[in-house]
Amino acid sequence: MDNKGFTLLEVLVAIVIFSIVFILLIELESNHIKRFSQNLQKLEALQFFKIKKLGISTDEEKFKIEKRSSYFGNLIISENIISDKNGKEVLTINTYKFTNVNKEDQF
Repeated sequence: MDNKGFTLLEVLVAIVIFSIVFILLIELESNHIKRFSQNLQKLEALQFFKIKKLGISTDEEKFKIEKRSSYFGNLIISENIISDKNGKEVLTINTYKFTNVNKEDQF
C-alpha cells in the first residue's frame, strides 16, 4: 500500500516546532518594541534636559531633574538624573570638570 500524506506524529512535531519559533519571534519583537519605547523616552528626557539647561520654559513638564555632585581632588563629577512623573530614572547625564582648587582646601 502506498501511503501518501503525513502521520499524526509528524503533524504534531511540525506544530510544536512552528510554535516554538513563533514564540521566539514574538518575544524578539516584544523586546524590540520595549527598547524602542525606552529609547524614545530617553530622547524626550534629553530634549527636556536641553530645554532646562538653556533656560527655555515649557508648559508641560514630563520629567524632573535631580543633580548630584561628587568631588575627587580637582575633579568635579556632576550627575544629572532625569526621572519621569512616576519617579522612574530615565536618563543620567554625567559632566566632568577640573578645577584648580581642591574641595578640601576650601574649608
